[in-house]
Amino acid sequence: MSLLYLKSFKSLIHLNSRSLADPLPKRTMRFAANISSLFEDIPNHINKYEEVVKRSDFRFDAIEAQNPYQCSLEEWRQLLTRVPTLKWVLINSRPLWDQFNDVMPTREQLEQVLKDTADYAKALNVSKVHLLLKDIKSDSEIYIDLLFNHLIGISPQMRDLISMSAQYLEPFGVTCVLEPLSIRPNYYLRSYDLAKQLVQEINKPNVKLMLDTYHLQRLHGNLTHYIHDLKPYIGHVQISQVPNRDCPVGEGEINHSYALKQISRVYDDYVGLEYKNQSSDSFLWLNEFKDL
Repeated sequence: MSLLYLKSFKSLIHLNSRSLADPLPKRTMRFAANISSLFEDIPNHINKYEEVVKRSDFRFDAIEAQNPYQCSLEEWRQLLTRVPTLKWVLINSRPLWDQFNDVMPTREQLEQVLKDTADYAKALNVSKVHLLLKDIKSDSEIYIDLLFNHLIGISPQMRDLISMSAQYLEPFGVTCVLEPLSIRPNYYLRSYDLAKQLVQEINKPNVKLMLDTYHLQRLHGNLTHYIHDLKPYIGHVQISQVPNRDCPVGEGEINHSYALKQISRVYDDYVGLEYKNQSSDSFLWLNEFKDL
């Protein structure tokens, strides 16, 4: 072995040993206030937005909302002329299928439903849209099978519906996220395994999963496994405590100090605070999670 080769080999070992010993760089976790669930004592989304802006216990720079349609686009535009602008991270779509009486909509019909969502996404510069799918009617045997055994297969109609929606919203720079819901017993998507399979089969870069700790715990538990298993497919994260959907660090089933550390290893974007509270409640707890 040449002296030069030996020196290079020793240098490589020294470099690797230093890399293993050095701590990983800290990541700053960012949080978005969900103005549909937070501040239950404030009825209007415009006033909730203003509440987020004026908070001093935690300085938010981003928001999300299930139902921005509560206010007209003109109302939102007027608001943004008089208060500081927050980044809109996510909104829900209008329900995609409910108005078609269980018949697969044509592309033209679907685009009419999505146009309103696209108008809001464009005007508010939203980067993510949660696609609301449909409830399963009790007289549909195929959907009942899927409801109680999510792994037997995927509805081609649902796959096509999501794929067409993603294709329509792609020019607006929107990532579509799918979220299994535990609170609607007849909702089509009630399994993260099925949701993962859907994303894999659709195979579009702007179709991802919503990892919501509340729904994940209620539907499956085993949070650590799912957080890491779903890593390639996570497009957005929301958090709240189980069983009462209240403050994530309050008393309940989930240790969010641990869960958020795991999430920070697989996800590097805004975490939505989709939980119930009052405007008098503090957000000081968030300071614990700025650097994970």
